[in-house]
Amino acid sequence: MAMLYPRGPIDLGDRVLTLPEDGSVPGMPEFRWIHTPGHTPGHVVLFREDDRLLIAGDAFVTTRQESVLSVLSQRKEVNGPPAYYTPDWVSARFSVEQIAALEPEIAATGHGVPVSGAELRDGLAELVENWETVALPRRGRYLRQPAVMDADGIVSVPPRVMDPVTTIFAAAAFVAVAGLAVSAMRRRD
Repeated sequence: MAMLYPRGPIDLGDRVLTLPEDGSVPGMPEFRWIHTPGHTPGHVVLFREDDRLLIAGDAFVTTRQESVLSVLSQRKEVNGPPAYYTPDWVSARFSVEQIAALEPEIAATGHGVPVSGAELRDGLAELVENWETVALPRRGRYLRQPAVMDADGIVSVPPRVMDPVTTIFAAAAFVAVAGLAVSAMRRRD
């Protein structure tokens, strides 16, 4: 379903403010923000030391977003960020390593149900340990090279990777149309 998602930026105008450089979170004095790029360049998580509560956004998720069945059932499992919009997999992995090092007790993610305790910590450890097989998609534009972005937006993206399913359907459609054209020409003769 990734092809249905917006492909461009959304202008939030003056509704977005820069976070203080000291890591504090305005209006949430117990929390600190931690820069966790990868899923997006400016992604942050919010962490409260007292009870080790983590608001993770999409740095990692607890329902695999690439599986319709997992999304519908809300099957709980610690996974990497959603593949449909993660332009920097190296940074995403480093961010998950940072999060695991915090040893959170409770995490709420952007997709999925909250997870806690040993299930959370073990899930994060497994995610870091098995990143290539658990988090990385099999194919995609950003696997070998990340998008380059700055404060003004996208600077460059790697070349598009052909989707094998689309290529197979396009080839099959071409063969079918060519076959129909040849058949029609033979009937005229």
